[in-house]
Order: sequence, then C-alpha cells, then structure tokens
Amino acid sequence: MRLNLLKPLYLAMLLTGCGNGANNQQTSLRVVNSPLISPGTTTYIVIKNTSTSSGISNPSVRLAPWLTALAQNKNLTYSGTLAVNQSYTFSFSLESDPQTIEATRTNYQFILTNPVSNTLQINTTSLATPLTPQLDVNVAPSATYLTLTEDILINADLWSDKPEILSAGYGFEGIQGVQQGESYVIAAGGAWEQVGTPNPPYRALTSVTTPQGVEATYGYPTYYADAMPIVFSWPVLPSTVDPKDFQVLLNTGALVTPFVASITPNIEYNERSDVVIFGEFGNRLAPGTLGAVYPVSVTIVSKLQLVGPEGPVSAVGLTHNSSNPYLPNSGPTLVGAKLSIMSTVGEGVGPNSPFAANYPNDGVAYYGESNAQYRLRIYTTGGFSPDGVAAVLPTDFKKFFKLQLTNPNGSINWITDSGINYSYPQGNIQVVGLADLGVAGESYNDAYIEDFDNYIDIVLKGDESAMRLITAVEIPAANGYLPFYNPGGPGNNPTPGVIYTSPGAYRLQPVTQAIDNPLTVTYVNNQLIK
Repeated sequence: MRLNLLKPLYLAMLLTGCGNGANNQQTSLRVVNSPLISPGTTTYIVIKNTSTSSGISNPSVRLAPWLTALAQNKNLTYSGTLAVNQSYTFSFSLESDPQTIEATRTNYQFILTNPVSNTLQINTTSLATPLTPQLDVNVAPSATYLTLTEDILINADLWSDKPEILSAGYGFEGIQGVQQGESYVIAAGGAWEQVGTPNPPYRALTSVTTPQGVEATYGYPTYYADAMPIVFSWPVLPSTVDPKDFQVLLNTGALVTPFVASITPNIEYNERSDVVIFGEFGNRLAPGTLGAVYPVSVTIVSKLQLVGPEGPVSAVGLTHNSSNPYLPNSGPTLVGAKLSIMSTVGEGVGPNSPFAANYPNDGVAYYGESNAQYRLRIYTTGGFSPDGVAAVLPTDFKKFFKLQLTNPNGSINWITDSGINYSYPQGNIQVVGLADLGVAGESYNDAYIEDFDNYIDIVLKGDESAMRLITAVEIPAANGYLPFYNPGGPGNNPTPGVIYTSPGAYRLQPVTQAIDNPLTVTYVNNQLIK
C-alpha cells in the first residue's frame, strides 16, 4: 500500500473522525474500546448498539489477509440482531511465535493507521461503509534498535545551562520507508544521485531509507513516512525515548503522535542529544499555499528524560515551534558550536554494537593525535549534505565554513581554509579538517558516505591562546560557498516537477569556549559520573 498517496485522505480522517462512524447510518453502532493487537494476547473488539429504536443485524469483523493468516480462536461473527443498548465482544488471539512477532512488527504502521490500511473492519448489513476503529499495537522492537535504548552517555555534550528544545523542524516528507530501487525512490519523491564511482553503497545513491533500514534503527518499519528531528540542549536518556512522548500540532489543528522515535543517527555515546520521529506530519506545500499541511509545534507530553549536570530530569512540557524546509532558505542550520580540547572519550558505540562498523570517525582516527589537538564541534538542526544525498567530505571545510576570530582590540580575522597555518600575536591556528563523518580510512570520492547526524567536528591544531580568539562559525551559503541541504534535498539529479527541501541560509553561530571546562556529562549504569 502506498500510504503517501493516501496521505491527504488519512489527514482528513484524522480531522473529521471518519472511520469510527460519522454518518447517520453509522451513529447507531460504536466501538467502545481501543482494540490491542499484540502477539501472545487476545484482541477484544467491543461494539454497542447505541440506537434508540432499531437493532443491528449480523455484525462481523473482517481482518486484513496477513492478520487472518495468524489469528487463532476467532470469534468474528454474530448471527442475529444486536438489540438497542446491547453490546457484543468479538475476539481473536495471536501466538507469540517468531512468525507472528515479525508479521506484527512489519505491519506496525498499518495497524496504527487502521482508518487508511483497513487492518480491522466492522461490518453489518445496516452499515453503508465499514467501521475502522483506532487500534493499538504492542510488539517487541527489532533487536538492533534495542541496543540503542541502553542508558549509556559518555562525555556527552551539554549545549546550554538548562534543559530545552533547541529546534524541532519539519524535516522532509514521504521518504522514510521506500522499497529499494531507483524507480521506487523517484516515485516517492526522493532524489537519486548520479555517482561515477563503480558499485557505490546504496546510501551514496539516495537518502531515501528502506522499511528494513528503518526497522533496524527505529524498531519497526515505516512506509512513506515523514521525518522530524528534535534537537535538545542536553542528551536524552535513551530508555525513555518513545513515540508517545511527542505530540505534533499541525496547522489544521490535528494532534499527531509519531509512528516511531529513535536517537538514530546520533548514536555515539558522546552525542545522543537528538530524537528523530517518523510519522504523518504533512505534505510538501509551503505554508500559505492552498492545501498545505505541516507541523506548527512539537511538545513533550510523556516520559522522556534528559540528563544534565545533576542527573536525569523530566522533559515533559518542553515545546518548540516547527520550521518548514519547503520555504525558501529554511534548510538545516546551526544551533550550537563548542570549542574544547580534543578527546576521544565516548566516541563510537562500543565494539559489540551492531553499528560498530561505522566507527571510528573521530578526529584522532582521521588525523592522528599530533594533529587533532582541539575540536570545534558544531551542532545542527538536521543532517547536513551538499545536495540532500551526497556526503560532506573531511576535506570540505573551505566549501562551507569560515571561522571568526575576535582580537583583544575588537578587530575581526577569518580562517577560510584548511591545511594553512594562520599566525596571530597570540599564536598559531590551523584547521586540520572535518571529522565525525565517515569511517576513518575511507576514500574521499562521490561514493563516500558519512553518518549524517547532527554533529560535525572541525579539527584544529595550534596554540591555546590563539584558540581562545575563536568566537564564531560562519556558514556563508553564498558568494562561492555552498549551502547545506537536509536528506530531503534534490541531489545532483533532481526529477523535474518534484518539490524538494530548500537549502539552509547564512548563519553566524557563536562559539562556546569549553577549553577549561568541556561541558559534558557521563551517565552509565544509572549513575552520574563526575
């Protein structure tokens, strides 16, 4: 099923309440519970005849084919008439075997979107159209995702002195969970990159993810879902991340709960300050356009916790307005920049992680200890890419960035290139290159892939007194400098007529000096380590 094609209908159902009986013929029959579909349990569907004068003839439940094949102990039909105010309970059970668990996980999004997917319908001879009640689902997430819920934070950055949401932007639409292949990607509105290097990895060809890829890092597959990165000032406690933590307010007034949520792709132990949510959040029409649907804000409404200098604190109640990448110059930007002495503590995810092959990607692994002396870590609102698909290369500093230095007399100097020694009365500075990208040792070509997370490290060497002059990172995004796109961008081979996300605008981001105090937190085994 192409849920992206049904998105306008799906959103209309959310707003009008269709699917549970909104016309006159259906108001006499109600589903009075929220049926739970879960392996190893019995699903109950309770209906009630709320008519004041007539009976309901021969009600029954129809299950989707995949669910019919798994259901046991089926009680799905009622022969006769359901009298006024009479209730009846249909039921079926599911085994807890691997086949049932995998099938339930595969159909997770379809269950949650029952008004569109018709996973479960209630029919009677009295109804013009079937009822499709709101369903709930409980099934274990993928084993790989579970490794990302372990509460391990090591040397993770603190970006302000209080817990807050720094950004919560609508990322991009309809490309999270698309069957692999160029034709499927193009049909979904994704970009397909022209890559000259033979046999490139799939991620070098497109930023569109497959359902299997989503399942590995978000617990469950999604299909043609939208993305929103939520960027926090403090790292999140991974075990508390849940899609029900987040409530997205749309411009239509609808309140939407995401399908899935994960710390992916910000999974290194010294990161983990971001949660990305996938769901049905809108379309690609810019605000102000007739028919545009988009997020207005995101609010934390449930158990999510952040970890600060004194340990975990509740994030419930935090809220932030959403940006929209389909407006001009509204692509990804910076929300933080911090200069500290280079450290590899907390880099990577440990040798036993299923994601360990993606590391190391730190400055020391790239350039060696003698060169990687300082790290200017920049913190972004979303993935940074030159075109929406291609990776930023470790050699790309001069294409995107400038460093501002402020002298004691107030005058300004700029560092505009890497590999060049800049001399000042206070000492020397050299930009060695960028890090926190792809695996150290990979070739820098158009098949290079990186982690596409919310962090990029500008690796420096030189004299400490000179480092203290650094006051800002600039993204010129013009006049010979390239802007950044998020993963919904056009790539180098856009399809005519398709709406892609816009590039980011100019940004001058102040740098927090953390040479004396790295402003980090470590929390392992339910203990804050100072």
